[in-house]
Amino acid sequence: MRTGSSLKYLRSLLIGVCSLAVNDCVAADTVETEAGPYIGIFGGVGSSPSTSLRQQGAVYLNPPNSFPMLPIDANGSTDGSNGIPVAGAHIGYEWDHWEIAPGWGLKPALELEGIYIGEHSPVGTMPVHPSFLGTQYVTVPITTGVVLPNAVLVLQTPYSDKIFPYFGLGAGGAFVSISGSDSANPSEPGINHFNSAPDASDFAFAWQLKAGIKAEIFKNTYLFLEYRYLSIDPTSYTFGSTDYPGVHLPTTSWNVNLGRQEYNLFITGLQYKF
Repeated sequence: MRTGSSLKYLRSLLIGVCSLAVNDCVAADTVETEAGPYIGIFGGVGSSPSTSLRQQGAVYLNPPNSFPMLPIDANGSTDGSNGIPVAGAHIGYEWDHWEIAPGWGLKPALELEGIYIGEHSPVGTMPVHPSFLGTQYVTVPITTGVVLPNAVLVLQTPYSDKIFPYFGLGAGGAFVSISGSDSANPSEPGINHFNSAPDASDFAFAWQLKAGIKAEIFKNTYLFLEYRYLSIDPTSYTFGSTDYPGVHLPTTSWNVNLGRQEYNLFITGLQYKF
């Protein structure tokens, strides 16, 4: 009897332990994780303040001889640009939140983002040295592509499980393209001093800060609104020589330096989390 009772007790104990283990496994499987990849697309408009612009080269005074030459140095600044079109997309991964206080949490994310800044045409007003040549007006139609890895922190609050403020920081590279530039001087009407090759491009370091808010409008689908400050380091370009035989003396190629480009961008987009 004692042996039979012991076996029954042992069997009951094993059944109980197994039941607890199974229940724990089922519970663990039903816990939802916040982590996962996401994709997003966005668009908006931006503005850019003035920046420095400088054109340097020389005019051949006794062609076809290389000398003597008259050095030209036009140095000034551009006007600002508004209503600049912006579009882009990103792919990222968001982790589970870190609890920082009861009801409050931070969800870290990393993302890779591509931004297209549409054409805008700042005009540089540049007094010329020697001064008797007056003022050079240089138009630089700019388009820019930017690639940035971003670190993002999403804030969870006790007030809503559908609306999340966030902020981010990114650094990467920009490809700045100028197409159809024009260097004009009122003393020489009809002359584009870059006419033989008005297109050029350069690469530069870029970084951005962004802050916004996103709201879940459908399951796993978010609408976001944000502000970005984007900065692109100074760039340099080489445009073609002035080539108007019989109308204008020939010149060297022209070196143009564009100062730091800063953009204030206002963005809206959609994000889907897998």
